[in-house]
Amino acid sequence: MEELDRARARMRETRLSRRQLLRAGVATGGALAAGWALGGPAALAPGEAAVTGRRGGTATWGFPQDPVVLSPYGTNNTSSFVVNCLMYESLLVFDRTLALRPALAESWQIPDDKTYVFKLRRGVKFHSGKELDADDVKYSLELQKTPPPPGTDQGFYPKIASVEVVDKYTARVHMAAPDATLLGYLAWGRYSWIIPKGLYDRMDLRTHTDGTGPFKLDEYIPNDHTSLSRFPGYWNPQLPYLDGLTIKVMADEQARVAAVRSGAVDGATILADSAQVLAGDPNLQIDKGLTGAFREIEMTIHGTGKPWDNVKVRQAINAAINRQEVIDHVYGGNAVYTSKIPTGYGAWPIPEAALKATWEKYDLAKAKQLMSEAGMSGGFSVTLQSIAHPEDYTQIAEVVREQLKLINITLTVQPLEIGTFATNNANGTFEWQSTGRGMRGDPSGFMADFDPTGSIYKAWYQNGYQNAELTRLMTQALAVPEPAKRQPMYRRMQEIVLTEWPVLPIVNPMAYQAVRKRLHNTYLACGSRRRSCTTRTAAAAARGRCASGSLFARRSEREREREGRRAGVAVAALQVRPRADPAHELDQLADDVVVDEAPLLGRGVLR
Repeated sequence: MEELDRARARMRETRLSRRQLLRAGVATGGALAAGWALGGPAALAPGEAAVTGRRGGTATWGFPQDPVVLSPYGTNNTSSFVVNCLMYESLLVFDRTLALRPALAESWQIPDDKTYVFKLRRGVKFHSGKELDADDVKYSLELQKTPPPPGTDQGFYPKIASVEVVDKYTARVHMAAPDATLLGYLAWGRYSWIIPKGLYDRMDLRTHTDGTGPFKLDEYIPNDHTSLSRFPGYWNPQLPYLDGLTIKVMADEQARVAAVRSGAVDGATILADSAQVLAGDPNLQIDKGLTGAFREIEMTIHGTGKPWDNVKVRQAINAAINRQEVIDHVYGGNAVYTSKIPTGYGAWPIPEAALKATWEKYDLAKAKQLMSEAGMSGGFSVTLQSIAHPEDYTQIAEVVREQLKLINITLTVQPLEIGTFATNNANGTFEWQSTGRGMRGDPSGFMADFDPTGSIYKAWYQNGYQNAELTRLMTQALAVPEPAKRQPMYRRMQEIVLTEWPVLPIVNPMAYQAVRKRLHNTYLACGSRRRSCTTRTAAAAARGRCASGSLFARRSEREREREGRRAGVAVAALQVRPRADPAHELDQLADDVVVDEAPLLGRGVLR
């Protein structure tokens, strides 16, 4: 605990307000653009230098889930984002400290709180050969509001009223109201990729793509693999280093372990138990870190008479869940308590000590009393759907099943493949689900489920759950740019959620990946959820921090200089080095770093 406290103290470094950072970004657009050019899909922080290496070679990664669809907009399964972030780009990007950097927009200006002007990078080509222009930006940003099928509104779309094409390389975004989330939304990238105008009318984007990223799609075989190759027309001619990248679907944990051990794959996403087993293998490097993708149990509340419509029943369920037992049995101690905003997300979440002592304290006697007060001493039966792979979602469900027996709740665990699970999640066709939430571009993203105008709210809570104070605070906080003023609002929002329990945050686990030592310089990315196509060294990771679209960290120049001697570039810069090179540059990631759950292969080096 003392080490974690020291880590958090290190993270409370000098911060830039949103407006200060944005003005600085405008003033130093040239320097920022240079950093992006070095970094590819995720820019280097100032002072960081690219790692040199020879071009060519391919890599294969074992991943537990199929992408299901490759649609750029509105897909709620993270496995799709893992692939798409290698092929698509947005106007902005977070660097490794989660400061804003130019991407497809080389600079931006904010004339007033409701207007943003983006100057596009010239000469950028889509994989189809079309040049990027402002018409593409207008088409993309306006289409994201109502994603075409199979995409659905995920509740993160900013308050964009319209997008104006000023000239070929200039787009002006008009906001319906001040909205502190816009730039973070764009940098996060998950729902803000830029595609050619009219692409949805010309192509089945479930299985085809046309982005501006460093890799282009060669082949997608559902439930088997996705093959990518270097895009020779990428706007940064230095990138990517690799000729190709294959993401192999390997749902079975032991199959991934065997494959990375044998060299059938160069790296794989693994669970804590496997990481412990593989730690002694001299051919492997184990990367780990806290993940922004915390685990939670979601429930539908529609006022239809379900037992958990009663807030006392939900409070009883929370009190009956022993989260430390989940941490010990599922993660071998390698997880922490989490609020609705995950532990480690800057200054925004309720501290873990308070969660343990008060909000998420295990108290079986209190749980039984609350069930009695609700008239539910006899309990009830409910089905808890879980994500089948990775297995920890189902393992959590099984532990909770045993715990809730003690208050006479009979819980049936139903593991589902990600495609079915994601469809049920989006449509609200479930009673309870064991799932997760990941990195967001702004703290408001963690509360978006409770927005009465959003599709998720309508699917999960319509006519059943709403808190007027929570709704009011959500609206107010979006119009406030200063983090110091926003933070108390988000603290109160979390307190409401952790009192009424329309959702049950469970734990925030460590994420692990095993990487063969011939593939260098991978890491678990800190940043937008699944913006894991970025990389940095362990030193940078240990000093970095996750921030939001309204809270950006910066480090001292001395730290940047020191890290720059070891730092690398993005997934575009996966490199090949001579096999004779004995050096291995990547240590294990520090436990105090909030990272993205996905693995993807940043600046790996093949030996």
